[in-house]
Parts: sequence; C-alpha cells; structure tokens
Amino acid sequence: MSSWRKAGFSFNKYLQIAAETTRNALKPELQSAAVAARGKSEAKVIKYTNGVAEEPLPLKQ
Repeated sequence: MSSWRKAGFSFNKYLQIAAETTRNALKPELQSAAVAARGKSEAKVIKYTNGVAEEPLPLKQ
C-alpha cells in the first residue's frame, strides 16, 4: 500500500502537498511571483434565478 494512502490522503491531496513542499523548498532567488501564486486558486459561485445570473460571489470554505 502506498504511503499517501496509509496516511489517509487521496492522491490529489498527496500531489497538492508535494507541489507545495517543492515550491516552498526553492531557493529565494529561484522563486518568482508566478511560482508563488501557482498554489493559490480562486473560485466564485453564480446563482441563477429564473434564468438570470446574479452577481458572482467568492466561494467560502
């Protein structure tokens, strides 16, 4: 059995942790704003009432 499964993670969560760890381990001179921003995502929800879209709202955690 894989170590990530033994730890109780899904494969996607395992990849997310590995990618974040790799980005954080980069030397400061190799880190850029683009690399730092890769781990962040933004989602919005649009509610439809009678076929008309309302204002998009940020997705709350």
